[in-house]
Amino acid sequence: MNAYKVKMIKKLSIGIGLVLIALFGKAEWTVAQSFRAPGRSMDTRSNFSNSNIDNTVGMHKIESIKFNYLSENMHLNSDEADKFWPLYNQYQKELTVLLHQKRQNMLNSQKNPQDIVNDNLDYDSKILAVKKHYNEEFSRILPPDKLMHLYKSERLFNDEMIKRLKNRKDDNN
Repeated sequence: MNAYKVKMIKKLSIGIGLVLIALFGKAEWTVAQSFRAPGRSMDTRSNFSNSNIDNTVGMHKIESIKFNYLSENMHLNSDEADKFWPLYNQYQKELTVLLHQKRQNMLNSQKNPQDIVNDNLDYDSKILAVKKHYNEEFSRILPPDKLMHLYKSERLFNDEMIKRLKNRKDDNN
């Protein structure tokens, strides 16, 4: 298959994946709304335990789409990819656990508000430490321009996901 066809297939798979996320996300939101405790904010991710945090079908779809998106934008050679992706997956797991713990901390109404604020600052410090650690690890594998493309592509991917979720929310009102 020529490079043009491969590129078009990747773009098509990303588009299809985002549509699936939009459809799946709506169903997940509707189901979660029916189980929501009155007066609680609706964050469907906060309903999962740490052991289940990355086992949802929706998360796997998003991870797959993100993998394709980052792969296309970073232009890794096979040696870089073989070293980078296992490390990146570990990085994502560590960040996901910390972000989940931070969300759980915010939902803990049993704690003193000042303790919640202090704990959130501790989580922010831990998140920053993980990011710094993995930045050093990524720097050993990737040249600076590809590392810059990683962070830029992550930001663009997240911005696009937020935009699509916002548009979907606006369409439902």
